[in-house]
Amino acid sequence: MFEMKKILKRLFCLAIAVVMLMSTAGAEGTSTYMAYRSNAVTISAADGLGIVSGTFVIKDLSITNGQDPDGRNYVGQVHTLENGEFTFSVGRSASESVASWFNSKISGYNDPSVNGDRTTFDQTADDLNFAFVGDLNLVVDTADDPQGLSVTFPDVVIAQGSTLFRNNWWFGQRSGQHTRDSDGPDTVLAIGSTTEGRTVYASFLRGGNEVNEISLEAIHVVEAAADSANKVVDVKNKFAALPIDGVQSNLEGFPGSYDPTVNHIQGYAQYDSCDHTRYSILTHSVGTAPYAHIVAGPKTGSDKWGFKTYLQNWRHPGGVQVMGDYLLVPSEQDASAHIALYDLRSLAVKELRRVETFDLAVSHKAGALGITSYEDKNGIEYYVMIVAHLDGENTVYHVYRALASNGIENARFSEVGSFESDKDFQGFGLITEDGTNDIYMIGLWSPSEGVIFADYAYLYQLNTETWTIGEALQQIHMVSVGGMAGMMGVHFRYGANVYVADDGTLTLSATERNSVLGSSLATNDWIPAIVN
Repeated sequence: MFEMKKILKRLFCLAIAVVMLMSTAGAEGTSTYMAYRSNAVTISAADGLGIVSGTFVIKDLSITNGQDPDGRNYVGQVHTLENGEFTFSVGRSASESVASWFNSKISGYNDPSVNGDRTTFDQTADDLNFAFVGDLNLVVDTADDPQGLSVTFPDVVIAQGSTLFRNNWWFGQRSGQHTRDSDGPDTVLAIGSTTEGRTVYASFLRGGNEVNEISLEAIHVVEAAADSANKVVDVKNKFAALPIDGVQSNLEGFPGSYDPTVNHIQGYAQYDSCDHTRYSILTHSVGTAPYAHIVAGPKTGSDKWGFKTYLQNWRHPGGVQVMGDYLLVPSEQDASAHIALYDLRSLAVKELRRVETFDLAVSHKAGALGITSYEDKNGIEYYVMIVAHLDGENTVYHVYRALASNGIENARFSEVGSFESDKDFQGFGLITEDGTNDIYMIGLWSPSEGVIFADYAYLYQLNTETWTIGEALQQIHMVSVGGMAGMMGVHFRYGANVYVADDGTLTLSATERNSVLGSSLATNDWIPAIVN
């Protein structure tokens, strides 16, 4: 009986404390009653990486009213990583005001109306206890830097928001990007720099709602970006040396729970990274998701990743081309389109950085594009891009040009001309000839021939005064193999591409129409025979 009385007394005291706490709550649910808490968040690393040391220097902050009466948290405060943890001494009481402050600091990049996609949660916060913006400095032990790579990630955001059963830790960066699609991990691409000023890309993963842990999954020091076209020697002979028969290879590990009846491959590209990894890249329409998708990963093996394109409700990407370390992707609606630029160096950390300084809006549809760089007769370097408004025999190709002096990330394109064509090339590419600076266009076309599509490649030269192409210089009737039988097999009508490697090797490619989760995707390559 005595023990029961003690238990009842404790319960009564606890109830009184709860009532007192609730009675002091303000309009937002904040409270003047508080107790400082030691709020620890762990910074860990994936296998093969190690966090040697770290600091977090506060540059700005927001705390629910009444939860730091002693002013223990302030701008300029340095938190040191101890036993793998940063610890913040502050009370816990959630408020909309802190969340509003936090959301305003990390406004979205996918769409002006979409907020919060710079965090691992990929959404806006509703209520938060506290939020900090600061510089995260980490010394990381990597295979390439066993002595420790020192990196600063500016304007990192760390926040906490408690619910009835969970204690959510938010992590992101004001320049960061949540690049992975809804089937991918809860990661964010963070951008930093070494003490020598070299750019660093890193991928951070949240440990889950119940875990106060942020994991560094991958980190990579990038080389200076290549942002001009690789040139081809003797284009006409290289084109003539293309084989008739395609060589099949299958892409494994296609990610995502996609329904092949409403989604299909729109564009295909290949890319060689600085470590000599050949990547395959596909644009993929997704009618059941708010974003179109980009799928990328090493061409060999089963490691492929899904990324969302940047405009919400723009579900129709098109044919693409890679130039240097960059991928250009058109996305269209009924009568307009946007051209987006992606930095392929970020694939080293399994992320895909969209270049936020680049967004070309056009007042026509854009089913495919090609891009190259060249020098005019005065020695001035330009980028030239052709964007196709595909409409069967009434297709119009719009030509855009930009000065290359400030690099592709800051290029400002304007339309310089257009031409009509009776061929709707759903994949094409621009290439520049080494020595002459002449620009050629290779169009890849699959007209219907009965119950099958035929595949043709056409070579044109672009007139840089009239911005027209004239008649085809050459054409090749090619043979593709693999994929589903009939119309759905490998054809230029689906993912088709022109790629020039660093050594000037020219490759034409095509894919089949659909890929189903768990299956392989058939592709073909056509590479010229050696021309002496």
